[in-house]
Amino acid sequence: MVSTITRKLENIPLSTRLTITLTIALLLLCGVGPSGFAKVSGKISGTVEDSESGDPLHGATVRVDGTNLVTQCDEDGDYFIIGVPVGKYDLSVSHVGYESMTKKEVRVLVDLTTPVDFAVPQIAVELPDMMIVYASAPVVQKDLTASKVIFTEERLKNLPNIQSVQAILTNYPGVVVDRDNSLHIRGGRSGQVTYYLDGFSVQDPFSSTAGIRIMPTALEELSLTSGGFTAGYGEALSGVVSAVTPEGGTAYRGRLRAYSAATHEYDVRNGEWGSLGLTDNRSVSFNFSGPLPGQDGKRYSFFSAGEYLRGDSYLPHNWSTYYTGMTKVTIHPSNRFRIKANATYSIGDGARYQHRDVNGRSYDFNLNGLPLWDREAYLAGISGHYTINDHMLAFLNLDRFSTRTEVAPPHLQGVHWSQWPGYSEDEFGVYNGTIQDDNYGNNPDQSDPAEAVGFTGPGDFDPTYSYRMSQYNSISGSVVDQMGKKNQLTAGFEYRRYSIDWDFKQFYNDQPYGEAYTSSPTYASVFAEDKLEYEDFVVNVGLRLDYRNADVTFDATPTDTSVDFREAEAKTSLSPRIGVSFPVSDRSVVHFNYGVYYQQPRYDYLYTNLEGRTNTGLPQIGNPDLDPEETISYEVGLDHMIGESLRLDATAYNKDINDLVTMHQIDTIAGNPITRYTNDDYGSVIGVDLSLEKLPGTGYLSGSVSYGYMMAKGSGSNASEPYYTYLTSNVDTLPPVGEYYLDFDQRHTVTAVLDFRVPANWNAKLFGMKIPGAWGVNMVGYYGSGFPYTRVDSDGNRLGQRNEERLPASYSVDMRVNKDFTLGKRNQILTMFVEVDNVFNRRNIIDVYSRTGRPDDDAVTPSGGLALDADDLARFNRLYDLDPENYSAPRTIRTGLELSF
Repeated sequence: MVSTITRKLENIPLSTRLTITLTIALLLLCGVGPSGFAKVSGKISGTVEDSESGDPLHGATVRVDGTNLVTQCDEDGDYFIIGVPVGKYDLSVSHVGYESMTKKEVRVLVDLTTPVDFAVPQIAVELPDMMIVYASAPVVQKDLTASKVIFTEERLKNLPNIQSVQAILTNYPGVVVDRDNSLHIRGGRSGQVTYYLDGFSVQDPFSSTAGIRIMPTALEELSLTSGGFTAGYGEALSGVVSAVTPEGGTAYRGRLRAYSAATHEYDVRNGEWGSLGLTDNRSVSFNFSGPLPGQDGKRYSFFSAGEYLRGDSYLPHNWSTYYTGMTKVTIHPSNRFRIKANATYSIGDGARYQHRDVNGRSYDFNLNGLPLWDREAYLAGISGHYTINDHMLAFLNLDRFSTRTEVAPPHLQGVHWSQWPGYSEDEFGVYNGTIQDDNYGNNPDQSDPAEAVGFTGPGDFDPTYSYRMSQYNSISGSVVDQMGKKNQLTAGFEYRRYSIDWDFKQFYNDQPYGEAYTSSPTYASVFAEDKLEYEDFVVNVGLRLDYRNADVTFDATPTDTSVDFREAEAKTSLSPRIGVSFPVSDRSVVHFNYGVYYQQPRYDYLYTNLEGRTNTGLPQIGNPDLDPEETISYEVGLDHMIGESLRLDATAYNKDINDLVTMHQIDTIAGNPITRYTNDDYGSVIGVDLSLEKLPGTGYLSGSVSYGYMMAKGSGSNASEPYYTYLTSNVDTLPPVGEYYLDFDQRHTVTAVLDFRVPANWNAKLFGMKIPGAWGVNMVGYYGSGFPYTRVDSDGNRLGQRNEERLPASYSVDMRVNKDFTLGKRNQILTMFVEVDNVFNRRNIIDVYSRTGRPDDDAVTPSGGLALDADDLARFNRLYDLDPENYSAPRTIRTGLELSF
């Protein structure tokens, strides 16, 4: 595709090409902003009227304080301000003959309208002071036509476990984290959620997860849209996660946070958890914002943040270290232009514990044989917007995102597999080395009871090398036109050019499996959506067109003697979206949405082993002609206020999921299957989410109780399931017939959040003594019914249907306690906090052995005939069965300080 465009451009006269180039450059210099900008902004609208007569104030000026955003009311007293960055603002109104009024702490949310009305009194006597009123958030969001949960900075800082975005999202109904710690939204597979950071996509196309560390302590807003996302969002089947950092203002603000942690560590040599003790789990983070030095904060501001995070687990050889930093600079060259530059960089390394791998090898007595990983990612983008007039904005966005991950044995980090000791090739380029000898448990010492059971010996290591890198350059743009008071039309486009690199090698035997490829796939999209906002209803309707080109030539008949090379077909998909909300009253809103959503399959499913090598291992072959996966979703919901402080949310949803990727056998070699990725899996999900919330600000106590019911069925839980079960395993060898309950079908979930917070001027007493104020307690309780699993007999034959059994239910309680101390000025606050994960130290069973249904016994004993001590053999067999990953994490306590100024 790119070469075709290049040829066409070459045919354009030089003068025309120069004009196009200069036009694009001028747009960039002027800050004609991005569609990414639209993903980090919202709208404020309302009415200004006389407080006594109710007459509209035509010509009243409404201003977002500390910014250049200003507008005037029309003849009906109505106003709107579009393109307001996410955050908290003071909103002021002024008019000749009337008192000036300010509403403070007006919260603006991504893609939503914040209603702010003013009733302004006439001036009886000239007053030097301005009337100040604190704004209250709307009790129900009337223009919300989707299922969306929003965590603002105020809410995030009080939660007990905000170490990662995933940990925060588990507070929302419909969110499930499975036994492999993978995230599922409303019955979708893992990897069906797309992540945005400040409006830029940060998706790793190989894993379909966030490809860069997102710092929760640096966020102004974190939102999850789990149903009904609009046409402006693509490449997501189950949900959209949007993380937005604040912008700088006219005053300097900052925060410094540090903690250390203790937990119960697991000892692999005796199979027991230790007592509570300090670990290397610690963190230091900061953020700082304000005007650029020597500049007006209204026109030149910045926000920066950084984090050092050492995550030590209760498991051995399971740690991570991340260094992350980001800077955002916002410039207003004039009242019409706004330019924003973002840069985020993250580097990390670590280790991943695994009790047994897919072949039953265990490195518990040789932990240095497990691999280490190394990651690096960065995001660089420039965006801005141009205010064409009071009702129209134009956006343009340029960004580059890169993410790289390398995995290798500890002593071979940074060394390519072709340079490993023991690697060699014959004159035909065929491997004839010795890496696999005395490695990966291939030649166990039968006189050693540990090795006889399945543990690897000293000096052994997992001989696997993996390198993946993906980066893209993107240009996107959009135009937003507020066509009158009730109609907002948006149209936009995006073009991405990827560069991907994959290199994998595994020396498990004398015919090592491996592959390497590079490619430059492209992705493009256009969309249009219309938002109609009336008193009686709000409609979001849109249409999206996505284009994907794998940019590769491959052998379409890899198992035939003849070769059929062909170019992968480009794929297009059309996605209609509609959402409607009906404000039944000021206290109740009913919404409905319908949408068709598509997502590109993971890149490793497309490009794996395209050469069609079938002489190593159990061959897998990719398929660049895979269609995008599809979800068709319906949803209806109610948002209702009960009294003045209780809000009820109820949502029912249905999802039909088609063209999911799976693996099919296409041939055999020496009795072993040759498999290929296809679009033959499907699924269906029905569910109900209920939430009852006591709103904050209506007393010392606030909180919520959420319940989720979900039934997820389908023909496969993940793309590789057939390969690792009934195609290449001797356990559970029968393929499923029809739909079954998927591995992540957690039928019932309950989340309860309780927050008790008292102000600094609290006057409570106990036994006649004054109780200090400025402290709070936040508790979060989780309950989840058991995940399904498949039972087999001692020979590996399935008992009953697939996933017919259930694990036990699980529950836990997390807690955060904090005390604030005011230092000098009122805006300088020192906070001492204690956070406890799993307060009651409950060991929930999250996985079991299929033969026994137990987490600590797989009913397999070592073969007889070995001249070994029976007691030693029994002890090592017990340790071999004790997998700490079959249980949830034990209690962890973090203690720390936070300074805000």
